[in-house]
Amino acid sequence: KIMIIEEKINNNVAIEIFKGKTYFEPYTNKYERNEGVDKPLYNDKDWEKMRSKYENKYIKDHWIKGDYWTLKDFKHQNIIFIKQEKFPNPGKYEKFDFQENYEVFSFSDVIYYKHNKYAVFTIKSTTTHYMDLDTTSILILTKIKGKWTVLEKVGDGIYR
Repeated sequence: KIMIIEEKINNNVAIEIFKGKTYFEPYTNKYERNEGVDKPLYNDKDWEKMRSKYENKYIKDHWIKGDYWTLKDFKHQNIIFIKQEKFPNPGKYEKFDFQENYEVFSFSDVIYYKHNKYAVFTIKSTTTHYMDLDTTSILILTKIKGKWTVLEKVGDGIYR
């Protein structure tokens, strides 16, 4: 059984995870990049193009209120949708009570990188038994024999 958080994750999350963190390294006296997608897949110029095309300049929240996933967005039709603010506490008037264990997902829209060679999106996942949507990652896909295939999964670098 599958449950999806209705609100889409802001594309800014995928863009930030893709780049990783930059910090000043006093031993080398330079700024260095940490985490994120490794070179050569990561490239400053291509990342900047992706950022300028897909960055949400006006909404900085993690979840975008008013931009929702629906059944039309998925091939699998046996999905329950829940608002982010109601997970994991659905309230007494909801039609489900978490007695069964559901896989729970939250996604951003797909964004494309390096002239549409790669598709990138943010994913959070948990179960209704675990109930904690704390781990955030991006999936990077490439087309192999006409089918999008996961090339790499990159975490947000926050250790919980």
